[in-house]
Amino acid sequence: MDRITRTAIIISVFLLALLVLSLTWSSFGWTPRIWQFNAQLQEDPVLASYPYEFRAVLFVTGIVTLTSPHADEVPLEPFLQTLDPNLRDKPATDPALAAARARFVEHEQRAIALLLAEPDVDSVIWSLDRAWYHQHKVPLAAPAH
Repeated sequence: MDRITRTAIIISVFLLALLVLSLTWSSFGWTPRIWQFNAQLQEDPVLASYPYEFRAVLFVTGIVTLTSPHADEVPLEPFLQTLDPNLRDKPATDPALAAARARFVEHEQRAIALLLAEPDVDSVIWSLDRAWYHQHKVPLAAPAH
């Protein structure tokens, strides 16, 4: 057997082993932690009833990064007005808008509490879900300089 054939066989066996491992990954309970967090968020009945799906996107040294349609640089109102078109013409002080804002904050805090209850989670940080804005064709305001 020549060197090229032997190398090809070794690489093929290695790739086959990776394929078998990836196919049996979850059947042995070896689900990546980030998948477990997302399953937990999706299975929570309170969060499942909300139209926005909070997702874990990163887990490093006890810190989970969750997506959110709200961040310091983006106001919450465009998101809420997209979810409920009846809120579009309401002033910021309107009780319906205030109730929608409070409901969002409750769900956001619920997502935090679920993950902080995990023994290996020390902190939760937020990442603006730009994809949500793009999918719903809601323009993001340019950051102020």
